[in-house]
Amino acid sequence: MTTVSPAGQRERNAELVGALYDVLYREHRFEEAGRFLHPDHIDHDPTAGFAGGGLVGHFRSLTGHFPQLRADIDHLVADHDRVMLFVTWTGRTRSGEDLRLHTAELYRTHDGRIAEHWNVTDRDVLDAHGVGGLEGDGEQPAAPGLHGPHSAAEKANADLVLGAYREVFSEHKLDRADAYYHQDYRHHNMRTDAVPDGLEAFKAFFADNIAAFPDLVTTVDHIVAAGDRVMVFVTWTGTLTGAWSGGGPSDRPLRMRTCDQFRIEHGKVAEHWEVVDYLALRRAGLPTP
Repeated sequence: MTTVSPAGQRERNAELVGALYDVLYREHRFEEAGRFLHPDHIDHDPTAGFAGGGLVGHFRSLTGHFPQLRADIDHLVADHDRVMLFVTWTGRTRSGEDLRLHTAELYRTHDGRIAEHWNVTDRDVLDAHGVGGLEGDGEQPAAPGLHGPHSAAEKANADLVLGAYREVFSEHKLDRADAYYHQDYRHHNMRTDAVPDGLEAFKAFFADNIAAFPDLVTTVDHIVAAGDRVMVFVTWTGTLTGAWSGGGPSDRPLRMRTCDQFRIEHGKVAEHWEVVDYLALRRAGLPTP
């Protein structure tokens, strides 16, 4: 599913990123990378120790482990000079094991090419396949926020999402969730189907999270908004001093990154999709799905 504002720049940037995936990540025509990457391109890949060499170097490194690797875009939101998307990577290891990896990518464009890149990777999957060098979380902006022109509705949607992260997730005011989420909102995790829908299930889930991580805090690193969609990169920090989901307490720190997409309807979240870096959760002492 693709969500793009009708504005011309947003459409052009969505087409640019779509073509990048067609040419580089499905057809493997790496010699054409110059069509897409700005000469001053900067890559803030969180797996810096593993990747190296920017976008093309990252993919070449992955294909060394997974020779038949290809990428397919699941969701895309284009906003001014930024494009944020969910991607599913599939392939096989050299020993014949299947790979299914979910990532979220953020591109900043300049002069019709990609000038900057950040991502969130479910490193737990790569770790399970023996890929090393999975440290770091990439450089994030000092003052994140919306960039460029937006409609009043888009600004209100962004404020709604930021308010939910502030009040519900960082200040732990679960009673305020009703102000941000519809009672029957739907929740989609890109890795597992075992995620319940609805506001009451949401409250129960995060009550357990907060009991396990009493100092849990969220920081929204990036945000884009287009139409009825808002997408964010978020860093979650805390310490596993309680018990949750079959693990803990471990007294280990959590530093987990996610990418979340929200569909807003009548001033509240109606639907939510997420990509999670589950390796961070496992390193804190909890099992992963």
